[in-house]
This record gives sequence, C-alpha cells and structure tokens, in this order.
Amino acid sequence: MPKAVRTAEQLQQMLIERIEAIPDLRGQETDVHRGGVVGTGVSGDDGPSWTVPIVSDRGTHRADIARIIRTLQSQFDLED
Repeated sequence: MPKAVRTAEQLQQMLIERIEAIPDLRGQETDVHRGGVVGTGVSGDDGPSWTVPIVSDRGTHRADIARIIRTLQSQFDLED
C-alpha cells in the first residue's frame, strides 16, 4: 500500500508539532527547526524518501526525536 504524500514544509510542520508536544522540548530549536526536511533520492519502497539533515552535534541527538522522525517516515513520502 503506498504511503500518503506530503510536501517538505508539511512534514517539517508535523515533526515540529510532535516535538513541541514533548514538555522539555517546547521552545527548543532542533535540527528539524534548523534543517527542515530534504529528499533522500530513494523510492519510498526502498526506504524513507526524506530525512532531516544533521546540523548540530550528534551527541545532542535524542532518541525520542529520532523515533518521531522514523514514525512519520513510515507513514509519509515526500512529494516529488
């Protein structure tokens, strides 16, 4: 079954809404805020068609944010 398709802006907004729902992240700037959403050049059948670029130190990355990204990648492809 094909995934629903969203624009990069829509995906970024969906990610930000979910991230800011985490109390200690409300108001914090993350890679999602700074880097947005970019295409991976991969077909949705072969893996996620989009990702969030890394613009901060990997040591500051959080598992809960990564989980939010993976969940949305499994539900939505990036619009061409």
